[in-house]
Amino acid sequence: MTDPTTQLPLTVRVHGRGDAPLEGVLRLIEEAARPRPLPEVLAALCAEVSDITGCEVVSLYLRESEGEGDQLRMAANVGFPAGAVHNVRLRVGEGIVGHVAESLRPATLELAPTDPRFRAFPELGEERFPIFLAVPLLIGRRAEAVVVLQRASGPFEEGEMVLATALAAPFAYALERARVRRSEQAPSKESRRARLVGQATSPGSELGRVETLPTFEGLAAIGGAQEAERGDEPPAARVARVTAAFEGLAKELARVRRKVAPKLTPSHRDALESLALLESDSRFHDALSDEGKEGNAALALRKIARGYAQVPYRAPAGAQGWLLERAEEVEELCLLVASRAVGERVPSGHAVLLLPERLGAIVALAAAAHKVAAIAVGHHVDPEGLGPAIARASGIPVVADVGGLFAWARVGDVVLVDGTEGLVRVNPSGTQITGFRQRGREGKASPGTESER
Repeated sequence: MTDPTTQLPLTVRVHGRGDAPLEGVLRLIEEAARPRPLPEVLAALCAEVSDITGCEVVSLYLRESEGEGDQLRMAANVGFPAGAVHNVRLRVGEGIVGHVAESLRPATLELAPTDPRFRAFPELGEERFPIFLAVPLLIGRRAEAVVVLQRASGPFEEGEMVLATALAAPFAYALERARVRRSEQAPSKESRRARLVGQATSPGSELGRVETLPTFEGLAAIGGAQEAERGDEPPAARVARVTAAFEGLAKELARVRRKVAPKLTPSHRDALESLALLESDSRFHDALSDEGKEGNAALALRKIARGYAQVPYRAPAGAQGWLLERAEEVEELCLLVASRAVGERVPSGHAVLLLPERLGAIVALAAAAHKVAAIAVGHHVDPEGLGPAIARASGIPVVADVGGLFAWARVGDVVLVDGTEGLVRVNPSGTQITGFRQRGREGKASPGTESER
């Protein structure tokens, strides 16, 4: 017998272009599924949500386990200064964001700074965006992240709360995909807990989360997305952006040079002065102007770095060593300029910077300028080189020649660097972290003693 329901007409509505909320969710799902590093995916999702909702500020706070309880770290953002990412942290239960993570319920506020739970970060200028909406991302039985939308005016309506909840789902999808990839590709943090021995290069001990320098390719991907948003742009505007990034970085490096120079030996001071001449090198400035017109700052700066890298091989044998070192410094300078040009502040403050082969002077100056906690290098470095000397003068612990560093440590891992003993502890236990912090407190409390930093 024929089922009568099969005779009923079927009406299918095809959602085409123009359904803005639906298109926005579909774009978010597409971005969440891209095979890119998680920080890039989260940044792209924040940009998409900002575009869909018209909110000036969109942030994602990730839950992380610390020795003294869980914290919420700003892992991606649109609208605040680039330095806010990784540096703004709240305990679960602290502030409005922490309250949302703890209560597992969304929240909207018309004047967030007036709420007694509000935690102010003066460097963000949040008072400009007091209209506040926060949605927890529930994975399992707890909030693994919180998505925050902020704008200057107009309270959030109920429909916008529903939309924000839908837009938050792709963030959870991206986080789950990243978790699955990590479980497939690498063992857990507990199984990667390690005590690595290296070369004591700069004394002191510090704790922080692992960070590595970006690549030109990764920065080019971010820059490409930004160029697409800007559309047609005059070459002069592109050059101005790269030039401004270079000048901003040069000012930061100059401040550190003035601070550390009195603490260096005469030979190191001479080397530092020689390095400073690169910033006024007319050939370098001409290259910035010529290549900066191309649009993608990272690709333009990579081309400049490659041009310098070819010079030593055309030079007399006696000059090749010095020129190779200079070419490496130029490459690192170009990488840092490219980072600034796309709005990335690297390295981040309070991070442990992992380097594969060398600790150059440019990176050491940038690490000091951004208040990096410590540095670990996977290869042997000359402890009397200019980079290590700058680190010592800046009070940054350094351990070099760390065997298995990149096999054990991952970006985001907690690492304890002891530059006095030449030890790197990857994912230290809670007891070890507590002991480190206790020693630090005792060192600060005892007059006449030198702290571990």
